[in-house]
Amino acid sequence: MIGRLWRAFTARRATRAKASLDALKVRYHTFRVLLANNERALDRLAAFETALAAGAPAEALAADVEDLLAVAFEMVDGAVRLDVPEGGALYDRQLRLEEALRAAVETLDDVGRGPSCLPLAAPLAAADVGGKAAGLSQLTRNGFPVPDGFAVTVRACRDFLRETGLEDAIRRRLGQAPAGEAPLAEACAAVRRDILASELPDWLRADLREAARNLARDGQPAPAFAARSSALTEDRPEHSFAGQFVSELNLSADTLEQGFLAVMAGAFTEQAAVYRREAGLPPAALDMAVLVQVMVPAVAAGVVFTIDPVHPEAERMLVSAVPGLGVLAVSGAAPVDVYRIDRADPGDVIAHVARKTRRAVAAPGGGLRREPVPRDQKHVPVLDDAVLSRLARLCLAAEALAGTWSDLEFALDGDGALWLLQCRPARIMWGGKRPPAPPKEFYRGGMAATPGRCLGRALHVDDAADLGQAPDGPVVAVLPTAAPEAARGLPLWQGAVVAGGNPADHLSTVARETGRPMLTRAAGAVEAIPAGALVVLDADAGRVTAAPAAIGDVAELLRPPVRLAPACAAPCLSPARLRLHELLAPLTLTGAYGPTFSVLECRTLHDIIRFTHEVAVMALFSAGDALLSQSLDQVRILRGDGPFEVMVIDLGGGLRDDAPERHIKPESVASIPLAALWRGLSAPGQRAAPLPGSDASGVFGRGLADARNKRPVGEPNYALAARDYVNVNARVEFHFAMIDAVCGPRARGNHVRLRFKGGGASPEKRRRRARCLERILKSAGFFVSRGDDLLSASLADAPEATTAESLVLLGRLLGFARLLDAAMTDDDAPDRAADAFLAGDAALAAFTAGVPTA
Repeated sequence: MIGRLWRAFTARRATRAKASLDALKVRYHTFRVLLANNERALDRLAAFETALAAGAPAEALAADVEDLLAVAFEMVDGAVRLDVPEGGALYDRQLRLEEALRAAVETLDDVGRGPSCLPLAAPLAAADVGGKAAGLSQLTRNGFPVPDGFAVTVRACRDFLRETGLEDAIRRRLGQAPAGEAPLAEACAAVRRDILASELPDWLRADLREAARNLARDGQPAPAFAARSSALTEDRPEHSFAGQFVSELNLSADTLEQGFLAVMAGAFTEQAAVYRREAGLPPAALDMAVLVQVMVPAVAAGVVFTIDPVHPEAERMLVSAVPGLGVLAVSGAAPVDVYRIDRADPGDVIAHVARKTRRAVAAPGGGLRREPVPRDQKHVPVLDDAVLSRLARLCLAAEALAGTWSDLEFALDGDGALWLLQCRPARIMWGGKRPPAPPKEFYRGGMAATPGRCLGRALHVDDAADLGQAPDGPVVAVLPTAAPEAARGLPLWQGAVVAGGNPADHLSTVARETGRPMLTRAAGAVEAIPAGALVVLDADAGRVTAAPAAIGDVAELLRPPVRLAPACAAPCLSPARLRLHELLAPLTLTGAYGPTFSVLECRTLHDIIRFTHEVAVMALFSAGDALLSQSLDQVRILRGDGPFEVMVIDLGGGLRDDAPERHIKPESVASIPLAALWRGLSAPGQRAAPLPGSDASGVFGRGLADARNKRPVGEPNYALAARDYVNVNARVEFHFAMIDAVCGPRARGNHVRLRFKGGGASPEKRRRRARCLERILKSAGFFVSRGDDLLSASLADAPEATTAESLVLLGRLLGFARLLDAAMTDDDAPDRAADAFLAGDAALAAFTAGVPTA
């Protein structure tokens, strides 16, 4: 009877254990479906952003939103099936967002006009605002001193001409003008009279006034404005239209509308029409945008060619300058000082000082006034050596950003501040002479997550602690992996280069939202780009090049990066489309372990996607604990040369079919990530005893009584394993480690995550141990976050070989850290131990506590 009872008991226990394992396998496959849906959701989010920016029809956008909502709901449903604690609240938050998004979709239409006046701080495209405004926008976003302003878009200018009936009149007058200069001049004069006599539509008048009000500083009088042309065909290498159009200076808020009309009329001067005809362009082209900026109260102004256009072989810049405003310099109507500056040494200047006769200044009632130059200033250089050196460095930086020799306009105000007013490609006469060598290329490759160019010092970022600190001057961040936590740093950087990642990941989405150029999947970039080097990132071309050394310290020249509001990051969207963007794309959940990482903080669908993915990863750890608490009958015990054994739960494909025994050896492991982890654990030289001279007192006593972690001391280490997946829950002596990894042939989707905490030593020793591990992990390309003795590290989207090597390293670290706390006797110990480990001395044979290694 006892035997029958025992057999019945063991049979029931085996049945329950098998049922538990089957349930765990179901949970695992639910988790893998959730991982696949996470990739689908990010892909669809990226595609939606592209469609939104491209002006896709409302019907197509509505379909994209429904597709995104369906994938997001599947993710949330999967997380709930994994029994995440926040399941009910997650459902509720997702449904609320679903209602808000569908309501926003209902307001979409295909004819809604976007903003007509776009700020220069936004990422403006030449196709929307012309080359002049787009060039100044790029300078503004990179911290160059550019007067604040906005651009009235080409579309708004065309709508103005169409709604007032001027479009048809222009085409008729210029299209039907007989051949000859006189009839063309007559037709152009009539067109200009029509434009100047017209009234602005109410929407354009309101937008102009609102944009002008936004340029006034709080408590200050309204500034004076300059209105200038920014045509689609202007400031291009093939035709510059230099001097062909009209600029209106020293406008007030009351005369700005008339200034706008004057610039529009200036597109149809006789000389502009002749220039168009000679360039093979239609004389009636409606391609004008209007640039409005705050006027600089200039005491001097002029033009800079970053290389002498006539004698480029001399490798000198050419600067012309006049006192007062720059209109006399660009028109050639007054004598100018000429300076030729050595490109490699801005202090080397050849000056030709003219006898000044007159200057242009702002008139008190508006407009300009020409007046004689005072007698005591006629022979004085307009620019002194210090200003010339700063101007040369600033223009060399602008040239590096543009990627070509440049023709710039500048102004110097009464406080000694320099301002850039224009930057366009310079026309150079090489005459058969050999051009200079291209800039040094640090890196080529990767994929553009966000297009654009930026300039800054290379800043290597592998630590979450670096993310909240404003850098000293403009920087281009270089990251080993696309950690979502790094999104907090993007507003502080000019751009970023990421060795791992992909254009659809969280970080890439935030880069597009903030308008920061970013190169992703840039394998080898961390090693190739020197920290601290002044570089130019061209995300479109997949290049990082060296900027000229003569620029010097850019922190002295440039402002901090502009932080963009959503309306600025997506400047051409109508209000309804902007609302969709705000509900979908921004990522506010950037720290995975902080107090604000909560379902209650999920404000966008992007937040829902990230939060659901993170809590699903954590859910599998508790699932393994539950199985172990019920029965050990369904697990295998992995033993080998490692310092401890691991209980393996096969989720399918984790172990070879020919390994039915309870105790298995490493060769029975089929899981790629578990095999890599075990190779590290069983590496030779793993230390198994306290170091000579180390302080192990109290470690064991404290450790055995440690009840702060979820799993008490003495419970087994276990791994949930599949062919390309492992989830490890380990108690390494008195430390608690969790590892989650996917390692397969497809780089996208591969990841390694580590959390390491605990220990029986004093808090100070545990913190030192965390510092030691942090340095080792950073050297291996992990992005690391450390708080007290909790260490979190991640690596994402790396190739299979790289991911496997990182798991080998983690295996070595688990053995290395077993009694590491005891050796952390002084503040230098973390670095000494890390140096020894990285040098191959995992057993710390040459390490003596408190004494540097030889």
